[in-house]
Amino acid sequence: MTKKLLIIIISGILFHSCLERKKSNSIDKIAEERKWDIEKLNNRAVQHLDTTKWDIKLFNQDIETYNKYSEIFQSYPLNKSPFPVAEYNYAVSSIPFSIEKDSTVFKGVRVGEYENPESEKIIDKLTLLILTNNKDAEETTLVDSRNYPYLTAQGIFKVINNEFDWVFSASPDGFSTLLINMKLFDLRFGETIIIYPQINKSFLYEQIKDSPNNYGNFEDFKKSIINNPKVKKQLISEKNIKY
Repeated sequence: MTKKLLIIIISGILFHSCLERKKSNSIDKIAEERKWDIEKLNNRAVQHLDTTKWDIKLFNQDIETYNKYSEIFQSYPLNKSPFPVAEYNYAVSSIPFSIEKDSTVFKGVRVGEYENPESEKIIDKLTLLILTNNKDAEETTLVDSRNYPYLTAQGIFKVINNEFDWVFSASPDGFSTLLINMKLFDLRFGETIIIYPQINKSFLYEQIKDSPNNYGNFEDFKKSIINNPKVKKQLISEKNIKY
């Protein structure tokens, strides 16, 4: 079984184990809980320390899954070991995609959360693109709901001459960060990040104040990226990686 298929299976296990837990009685109640302030965040932190609040069934499922697929979990930038958390009801999402135009190829991933666990609407929190110029470049992502109400994710992009490890965290109070190869992005200043790997193994980058959330069709967002004047200017550089 390929690593990519195993990752898909693991993501499915984590997602369904989250959804199989006790549901709230009201979507309105869930919406109200999303209005997090410092006091509510503190209360949530206290709940995680209270053993009587732990979701033991979920914890045991995570232990079983980790022991079965530990090699995969350990291959990410941060090893995802099992840990107990207070009960929660939260659904998360990661969607890989690519943008291709002539010889230019971007590989990317969208990371977000469902508006509520019963909804099909996804709210993107991060859109990360890497110039690979190779449609077969390897990309893996693990998005995690266990830190609710914080959204966390991590992954790896492999290009012809380098590897990009990244870790993402979003707080419900609007503060979110992306750390990629030790470069930190404060996403309050733009939730779309573009990385341009260079021939000399350095990288350049762009941070754009835009998001798929602003478009009814994701294809329109992709067109806006490829037609962005700053992106077009960077793509003509001879120092970008080739394939």
